[in-house]
Amino acid sequence: MRKPPKISRKEQKIADLYRFYLNNGFDHTIDEIATLMKIGRKTFYNRYLNKENSIWMVLRYCHNLFVEQFTEKTLECNHSVEELVLLMWEFQQFAKQQEIYFQHDWQQRLFYTDDTPFRSVIETIVRKGIRSYQIQEDVDASAYSDFFYTNMSMYVMYGKKKPVILRYVLLPILNERGVELLNELDLEAFA
Repeated sequence: MRKPPKISRKEQKIADLYRFYLNNGFDHTIDEIATLMKIGRKTFYNRYLNKENSIWMVLRYCHNLFVEQFTEKTLECNHSVEELVLLMWEFQQFAKQQEIYFQHDWQQRLFYTDDTPFRSVIETIVRKGIRSYQIQEDVDASAYSDFFYTNMSMYVMYGKKKPVILRYVLLPILNERGVELLNELDLEAFA
C-alpha cells in the first residue's frame, strides 16, 4: 500500500479552504469565512489574496484531486474504452460528492478550461485508444474532448443515468475493435 505523499503547509491551507467551501458553500463574506476557519481577516488576505482567488485556488485543487484519483483507478483498466467509461462514472461520482464545486464549475465553465487537467485526461485516453486500435484513427482528440465534456455534464446534471447515454458518447469514435470492447463491459454497473 502506498503511503500518502506529504503535503506542504501551503497545500494544507488550500485543502482546509477546500473543505470549508465544500461544507459551507461560497455564499459567505471574507469576515464570515475567516471567523468560521478560525483565522484573522488579515491572515485570509495573506493566504488567499481575495475571495475570488480563494475560490479559484480550491477549484484548481479540486480538479487536480479528481485527476489524481482517476489516474490511480485507470491502472486497473484493461483498455482505453474502459478508461473512458470509468471517466464517465468518476465524473458522475465527483458531481454527486462535490456538488458545490460541480455546480460552480458548470456555471462558470471552469472545470473544462484549457488550463485544467480534465481536458488533457480525455485527450490522452483518446490518443492512447487510437494508438491501440480501439478508436478511429481520424478522431480529433481535442474536438472529441469538447463533445465528451458537454455530454457528460448534461448526463450528470439531468440525471439521465442510462447505458444508452454512455453508448451515445462513445460510439462515434470507436472502431470495430472498440465496439467489441464496449460490448464486453457491464454498462449497467456504470449507469
